[in-house]
Amino acid sequence: MATRGVRLGITGATGALGTEVLSALDTARVPIAQLVAVAGERSLGAELEFQGQLVPVAPELPALHGLDLLINCAPVAATPDIARAALRAEVPCIDCSGAFAQRSEVPLAWVAAGDRVAPAPLLAAPADAALVWLPLLRALAPLGAPAHVRGTILEGASASGRAGIDALSRGSLALFSSQEDEDETAGPPLAFDCRPNSGAAEGGRRAREASLAAVLARVITPCPEVSARWIQVPAFVGQVSALTISFERAVDPAEAALLLGKAPGLELWSADDEGPNLRAVAGRDVAVAGRPERDAASPDALFVWAAGDLLRLAAVNAAALAAAWLAARSAH
Repeated sequence: MATRGVRLGITGATGALGTEVLSALDTARVPIAQLVAVAGERSLGAELEFQGQLVPVAPELPALHGLDLLINCAPVAATPDIARAALRAEVPCIDCSGAFAQRSEVPLAWVAAGDRVAPAPLLAAPADAALVWLPLLRALAPLGAPAHVRGTILEGASASGRAGIDALSRGSLALFSSQEDEDETAGPPLAFDCRPNSGAAEGGRRAREASLAAVLARVITPCPEVSARWIQVPAFVGQVSALTISFERAVDPAEAALLLGKAPGLELWSADDEGPNLRAVAGRDVAVAGRPERDAASPDALFVWAAGDLLRLAAVNAAALAAAWLAARSAH
């Protein structure tokens, strides 16, 4: 690791998001002098490799004094305690869990739009479908304020974290070998199946929908009404949204396509297929939007496919924020 740079802590370090954030930090060449990795009890005694060195993984949050920056990739339930510990230790914290993304008192840090992010003790990064919807809706702003966005969201097993990815892998292998997967800790088996996944454990679809709308409202003004349904599908990573965006007037799909093609953090799907698929966006640093079509049911609405690898999008955002923070510190 670099001899000069940031003394960085990362929670949820061995999870699906944490490992992707470490990869993005390495790719972005963020100089890190010291890495403190934290994960749950299941990672007791574990080590992870980062920049050519083995880093021990702490099973619980250590004292944070002495760190320059903390990136939180832990689950939402653990996030408030982690944030409080960082604030008490006066260590700036970037929260990637989505726990604070809808809280107006916590700055929302999303660098894909090219916006400058002011330093703050706690920064909230977008999560879930907002990582794909935000660049798309912001790009379409010149067409006028959208009145309503309806989305059917197909998401991979990574929506349930590392446990979801591992469960899909085990379940697929078990079905191929005509065996039963006896581990049901990750919920009903997903292999060769799909299921509604709108967040019953976190307050149901309305809560997840309201959280998405609240994050969009922090960037899109005025914010459209949001109606969303999530379906988990047997893919490992990524999320595809089938979006119907209603405007107050008829809009030109060709004009919308031009706007999407020039938007930061977004790429217009150029293949002959109808829209982007999960395999095509895996590992990509940008969201991908299909070519808009006029919705047959309403002349004032557009239909758009939009997809992204949420783990990668969140990780690239976190790495960019860490780099920006380091640059701001160096400037002083």
